[in-house]
Amino acid sequence: MCLLGQTNGFANEPVQNGRSKMEKRRHQWRFDTLQIHAGLEENPVHGHITLPIYNTASFKFDKLSDMNNALENMSTPTNQYLYSRLSNPTNDGVEKRIAALEDGVNGLVYSSGTASVYAIIVSLAGMGDNVIVSTGLHGGTFKQFRKAGAQLGIEANFCDTNDLERVRQLINDRTKFIFVESLANPKLSVPDYDALIAIAHSPDLRIPLVVDATFTACGYFCQPAHYGADIIVHSASKWIAGHGTTIAGAVVETGRSDWQSNRARFPRLHGEDPDLKKFDVGQDNWYETAGDKAFIRYLKNDVLRDTGSCLSPYASQQLFISLETLSVRCERQAKTTDRIARWLSSHPRVAWVGYLGFEDHPYHHMALKYLQRGFGTVITLGLVGGGEMAEKIIDAFKLIITTTNVGDSKTLCNHHWSGVNKHYSKEENEKMGITEDLIRLSLGLEDVQDIIWDFEQAFDQVQL
Repeated sequence: MCLLGQTNGFANEPVQNGRSKMEKRRHQWRFDTLQIHAGLEENPVHGHITLPIYNTASFKFDKLSDMNNALENMSTPTNQYLYSRLSNPTNDGVEKRIAALEDGVNGLVYSSGTASVYAIIVSLAGMGDNVIVSTGLHGGTFKQFRKAGAQLGIEANFCDTNDLERVRQLINDRTKFIFVESLANPKLSVPDYDALIAIAHSPDLRIPLVVDATFTACGYFCQPAHYGADIIVHSASKWIAGHGTTIAGAVVETGRSDWQSNRARFPRLHGEDPDLKKFDVGQDNWYETAGDKAFIRYLKNDVLRDTGSCLSPYASQQLFISLETLSVRCERQAKTTDRIARWLSSHPRVAWVGYLGFEDHPYHHMALKYLQRGFGTVITLGLVGGGEMAEKIIDAFKLIITTTNVGDSKTLCNHHWSGVNKHYSKEENEKMGITEDLIRLSLGLEDVQDIIWDFEQAFDQVQL
């Protein structure tokens, strides 16, 4: 039987060559197949064909010595389960599926996307370290990095990460990673992966490029790993969950470079946590036992173990099942997004539309280089009448839902300036791509004509 539950699984299958002879070749499952089969149990006890919810807090050991041995050897590759705060078979299934879709080697789910980002910050950096962070950033993530500096002593250097000279200027011997979004929320900027990877992976640096790939829908619109990204993070509440039901996060390790071997910059992965030296306690050498899977093992068995921001198996199964329709949803939503963007751009009540599919968008050329299967399912727009008009039109919608979420099967909108971003300065907002008139629109699965009708009736209600 083929092991579809394994990341990048393949099976031997006969194929016809040009000389009419049958030969065997290794077949790598494609994206649409992986989203349905990756992560399934190889030998299900009862023959079930989906992933069960393993609703247990802990796991049984035949002998006390077996449990103690498992606890002692947490850094070594093992399939033993100890406690659901650390690992659970349902969580393992969705971790494999997400890792497969992002072309990674390992994954870990968290209680939220925010928890995932926080885990990356505290696992890779500490007091006195610095990180380079894109200004094209979700407002909540911007706050996390700003707070990390104030409370943890980690300096976040915000910049336009496509300004490569500025990135180089900010690097020093305490720089631990570069953080970007694959498609910035809501700026819709796209990072230049090739250029950033050349910097991050240079012989004298060897640090990871971390990519929040939430807006590119778990590999559907872009797989940053293909361009060399090292760590992928998701708010799985969005396109992965897909229906507005579940709060969750995910981290994927890609194994694309040898950054984890950099003992000088990442001593914790090598059993040399500087914060623990004074306690004279034994430390796990994660890199020695797990190689390019060291980071996720450290993240799971050390950081997650201590912070407790684990995902319940109920939520994991929701994600697992929702991913089976990811391509179908994204294909439909991308087509709707394109049609709505073009309709809005020609409407006299609309001042501007931000859509990566338009040639005049400042990141269109980057989207053509790095995106696939379309330009995403989110657009931004401004109305004639500015921010005041934006608020009135949003309140007049009957179908489009006003909420903070995106990536739902329903069409959603938000006005950042008056709400989620109002505590930032004008300069900070502008760097994040937030203007007073901006409306963010996340397109769902409704009939496109009904979405158009909702705009028209809102325009009729609110006259200029």
